[in-house]
Amino acid sequence: MPGQVLVLDYTGNRPEPPLESLGLESDGFSVRYLIDEPYVRELTAPDYATALITQHGPFGADTIAVLAYCMAAPIAQELIAIVSARTGQEIPMILFDAEPVTVQAIQSEYQLAGRKLAGLLSLPPAEAAVPGTVDDAALRDSPAKVLDAMHEDLLRLGEKAARLKTVDPEDAWADAELVADFYRDWLAHLVAGYNTTWPAWWGEVFHIVSRDHPAQCRWPGASGTQTIRLPSARHDLVLHPDTKTTVLSVLRKQAQ
Repeated sequence: MPGQVLVLDYTGNRPEPPLESLGLESDGFSVRYLIDEPYVRELTAPDYATALITQHGPFGADTIAVLAYCMAAPIAQELIAIVSARTGQEIPMILFDAEPVTVQAIQSEYQLAGRKLAGLLSLPPAEAAVPGTVDDAALRDSPAKVLDAMHEDLLRLGEKAARLKTVDPEDAWADAELVADFYRDWLAHLVAGYNTTWPAWWGEVFHIVSRDHPAQCRWPGASGTQTIRLPSARHDLVLHPDTKTTVLSVLRKQAQ
């Protein structure tokens, strides 16, 4: 094998294709997909990355690149910094429409979870909203409490549905627990990404972005940043032929 590639991609139920669709295995690379069930629930990016290494590693000098999609990038950066420090390797990070995790993103996903669950439970609009907003300081100082509160808010929608009998009460509880647990994993991933240190490491960033993505000129912590903007919509980015061409160019150079 020409080298090992580590991939951080929380696919969930999103419509965009996963990075697995690149099919790098067919080009001779050993590919490790690190974000999978059972999902890590650490709430800082360093702890999340360390847990992934414990779960799937250790990763040695045969690691030639780390790939990350969207808001998995902060955790990927923590992971690559750890691996680079242990191996002394200059490991590049290849990103796809990457961006930092914001309070607004966490709030949006929390509210989306509430809307989906409320729709599933046939709750009337007046009873469907999840309460409260996500607080910046609390995310940093007590992230476990924030995550627990969001999880409990989702479970309360099940309580409402059971009380109002918009669906069968037993189904209301089961559906609420299923959706709340699903989103707990995803929200934990986002909270961890928010609590990042943006560590420096010996390596360059290759940022592949879709046509409308507001890419940063310089990725924080990288020795250099190359932005490759493709004439593609976000949902087509991973499968755009130039995407794989770019990835293979970086990987083959690194594997030499």
